[in-house]
Amino acid sequence: MYLAGYLRKMRPGLDEISILDGRSELPTDNQVADVIREKQPDLVGITAFSMEQAAAHRYAKLAKAHSPDCTTIIGGPYGTSDYNAALEDESLDFTARGEGEITFHHLIETLENGNNIDKLRGIAYRNNSNIVAGSMPELHDNIDEIPYPAWDMIDLESYFHFGKVRRLTNPIQMRERGISIFSTRGCPYQCTYCHNVFGKKLRKRSVENVLGELKWLVDEFRVNEIEFIDDVFNLDRDRAKAICDGIVENSWDLKMSFPNGLRADQMDEELVDKMKAAGTYRINYAVESGTPRVQKMIKKNLELDRAMEIINYTASRGISTGGFFMLGFRDETEEEAWSTINFAMQSKLHTASFFILTPFPNTPMYQEALDLGYNMDGMFSDYGAISTNLSKMTNEQLETLRKLAFRKFYFDPKRILSIFITTPRKWNLFKNFLRAARMSMTGKEF
Repeated sequence: MYLAGYLRKMRPGLDEISILDGRSELPTDNQVADVIREKQPDLVGITAFSMEQAAAHRYAKLAKAHSPDCTTIIGGPYGTSDYNAALEDESLDFTARGEGEITFHHLIETLENGNNIDKLRGIAYRNNSNIVAGSMPELHDNIDEIPYPAWDMIDLESYFHFGKVRRLTNPIQMRERGISIFSTRGCPYQCTYCHNVFGKKLRKRSVENVLGELKWLVDEFRVNEIEFIDDVFNLDRDRAKAICDGIVENSWDLKMSFPNGLRADQMDEELVDKMKAAGTYRINYAVESGTPRVQKMIKKNLELDRAMEIINYTASRGISTGGFFMLGFRDETEEEAWSTINFAMQSKLHTASFFILTPFPNTPMYQEALDLGYNMDGMFSDYGAISTNLSKMTNEQLETLRKLAFRKFYFDPKRILSIFITTPRKWNLFKNFLRAARMSMTGKEF
C-alpha cells in the first residue's frame, strides 16, 4: 500500500496499479494464476519475510508462467538480506534491498526508458551468470513526504471481522475494525540478529502526520482499533506522548496495542500512563535474553533491571503485557538459558513467547557464525525450529528447554488469573491457552 500510494503521488496518470492482498484473501496458487492471466501485468512485485521465501518463489514462477513478458521483483526482508539465494531463481528478475518507494519508482522509470539498470540504487540483479548486489537504496529523510498507505486500494471491510485468519499482529485483538500503523522507520540499535531493512537511523513521521492518518482512518473507514508496528515506537518518548495526547484531545474512541516489541529501558511511567489513557490495552516488550553476557554479545545491551521495573509497572496499570525471548544464542549454556526463562517467570508478564534463535542470512550474527566455521546451510523458516544451533546445548536440550519454558510460565495459577483479567475477549484467552499447551508439549505453534 505504501508503494502504491507513492507511485500515485509521483505518477498521477498511472492508474493501472492493483494489489493482491494475500494476507486477507489467502489466495490459492490457482487464484493467483487467475489474477495474473486476467491482468497480464507488466511488473509483479512480491514482498516476503525470509521464512516466506518458498511462497514468494512460487508466485514469481506463476507470474512468469501466465504473463511471460512481465518483470518480477521481490522486496522485504528476504529480498534485502538474501538476494543471492533469491536470484538463483530465474523466475525472479530483481530484488529490492531495503526501503522500497524510491527504488520501485525509479525501477519503473528505468524499465520504461530503457536505461541501464546498473546505475539504479537499491536493486540486486543478474548480469549473465553473476549476481550484482547494487548499493543500498536512497532513503527519505523526511518520511512525512511519503503518502499514507493506499488503504482505499484493498478491501478493508474483509479485515473487519473475527474469523480463522488473524488480521492483526496482536493475537488478542479487542475490536473488529482494527488496522496497523507504521509511524517510524529505522532503528539505531545494532542488534546482531536483526534484519536491516529501514536503516540504522531513526526517522519519524511528525505527530501531525500520524494523527492525520488516524483521522482519515476513523472518519473514512470507521476504524476503532490501532496497532503500532514500528520497530521501536517509544525511542522518542516526547513524540510518543504527544501522539497519545492527540488521540485523547480528539476524543477518538480507539483501542490500541503495540505488538512488535517496545524497548523497555526506553519507557517511563508517564508514557505508560498516557498510552493507557489513549486506549492502550496490550504492550509487548522485546527482552530477548535475561543474561548480561548475551545482552552485550548481541549488542542489544538492554538494562535488565529497568526492563523488569517497567514491565511490572505496565502490568500494574491493567495493560496486557507480553515479552519476547530467545533461546540458543552463540555459546549460550543451559544455565544462561534458564536465566532468561527465570526473568520471564519472575516478572509480572501476562504472556511470554520463547523462540529459538534463527541467525537469518546476511545479519551480523549470521556472518559471525560463518566466520567461526558454523555450517549455515539450515532452512530459515520457523522461529520455533532449529536452523543452526550456535549454543553449547544439544538440539534435544534446546527443544526440551523451550517446551519447559512454556509449561512453567503458563501453568502458574496466579498468572492464569492475571491473563484472564487482562484478556479482553475470552475466546482469545481460550485459543492462547491451547496454543501455550501445544507448545509446552510439542514446541510447535498451531
